[in-house]
Amino acid sequence: MNTLAPPRPAALSTLWVLSFGHCCADMSSSAVTALVPFLVTELHYSGAAVGAFVLAASIGGALIQPFIGHYGDRTGALWLMPVGLVVAGAGVGVAGLVNDRTFPLFAVAVCSIGVAAFHPEGARWARRAAGSAVASGMSIFSVGGGVGYALGPLLVAATVVPFGLRGTPLLMVLPVGAAAAVMVLMRRLGAQAHDDMRADRAQTGRAEEWSPFIRLVAVNGVQSGVVSGLFTFIPLYLLSRGTSAGTSNLMSTVMLVAAAVGTLLGGRAADRIGRRIVLIAPLLVLVPLIATVPSLGFVSLIPLVVVIGFAMNTNISLVIVLAQEYLPGRVGLAAGVTVGMSVGVGGIVVLLLGLLYDAVGPHAGGPSTVLYVVAGMPIVAAALAATLPRPAACSPASIWSRAAREAFGR
Repeated sequence: MNTLAPPRPAALSTLWVLSFGHCCADMSSSAVTALVPFLVTELHYSGAAVGAFVLAASIGGALIQPFIGHYGDRTGALWLMPVGLVVAGAGVGVAGLVNDRTFPLFAVAVCSIGVAAFHPEGARWARRAAGSAVASGMSIFSVGGGVGYALGPLLVAATVVPFGLRGTPLLMVLPVGAAAAVMVLMRRLGAQAHDDMRADRAQTGRAEEWSPFIRLVAVNGVQSGVVSGLFTFIPLYLLSRGTSAGTSNLMSTVMLVAAAVGTLLGGRAADRIGRRIVLIAPLLVLVPLIATVPSLGFVSLIPLVVVIGFAMNTNISLVIVLAQEYLPGRVGLAAGVTVGMSVGVGGIVVLLLGLLYDAVGPHAGGPSTVLYVVAGMPIVAAALAATLPRPAACSPASIWSRAAREAFGR
């Protein structure tokens, strides 16, 4: 039987530093969305304005992240990681400084560009450090993003509740600190970057599977729409039930802490029991769980949200691994397209859901209607995921499915 060697200690330290950077990049993203209830209460944003705000937070990254990934494939641009973190922190940090409805849109667009700059290079070097147990190793990198998403609402509540929207500059502290940590790491990675770039270029054009890659991007896009919809509209659902903006955001933190745990365990499960089941099963589990949300109050919703959070990110690290294996010579582009397009699709979905929210009415069942629509979306993602083949560049030690393992030892 093939065994998967865990990453070496030096590689583990690299993974955890990159995970910390990922944490702070995605903390900036989630903090942006966590500002929504405060924009509704303080600046009187409508549902359409909420959708436009979330779209602005995602569209910059969606448009430029594939180009950043391609640029990294050609040059190995390590500097994009710390610069991206500083720009992301600055964007969310100034979002609340001007008492105007349009300025936050500009600020969060800047934030999304910074987040987009970090992800492709972060994913490239995380894969390098992961060794043969690539799904488990990538889950360490990915769990940082999950923790960051969970921290965002908590930090927004800690800064905006006492200080109002003018407290947002405090959200810059962690991303700037992460940028400093990544710069220290760069001194170590820089020595091997040239050789690694040669190795990547040697793979260009070999075993590239564009058709399944495009389907995988579609799967991740729909899944991102589910996550963005939950993250945006569960707090608004609670707001419509009389819960305060700060308390509503705490539910987002509960969901995203559970998502971080699901990310870490999902990578291990993919390496141990097979990638196919980890890719599809969590999507099917989400359907009845999300459909139950509108029937519950705040306290009774907590355990359900824990399970939803756990399921919604279980396959997230696996998606990045598969994308890089479908395009083994373009790992930066693969990560950039997968993450960037998913963020863009998520923003568009939230905009459309915001229009539905307004059409039904915020106090006439709008939040519940939106959540029922979100509940049906994982079925589409699961159907697409079921068509994906084992990548030709997949490590021989990895397990695609139980049936394949029994028949072929993999």
